[in-house]
Amino acid sequence: MFIEPIQPIKGINQLNEIDKTSGESKNNLSFKSIFGNALNDYLESEAKVDEDIYKLSTGQSDDLHNLMINAQKAEVSLDLVIQLRNKALDAYNEIMRMGI
Repeated sequence: MFIEPIQPIKGINQLNEIDKTSGESKNNLSFKSIFGNALNDYLESEAKVDEDIYKLSTGQSDDLHNLMINAQKAEVSLDLVIQLRNKALDAYNEIMRMGI
């Protein structure tokens, strides 16, 4: 039995690499893109859960364990979106409290 090795996850430092030819940063990590990606991931996982529930309720599938796994993925994705929103609101409130 072959076990695949764990692949390294790209960190922020690798994503922020500077293009050697132009000297410009290749970073496209704005808050809008991060939040948009997190929201899209949640919507996709929620659609997958809805599809799994439909198939289970109509008898097209009996794959309950994958439904539960997908439901947990959707829940974690929603938690990420909520935390991003909360952090953005905290940052906004902190900026508004700053003295000029």
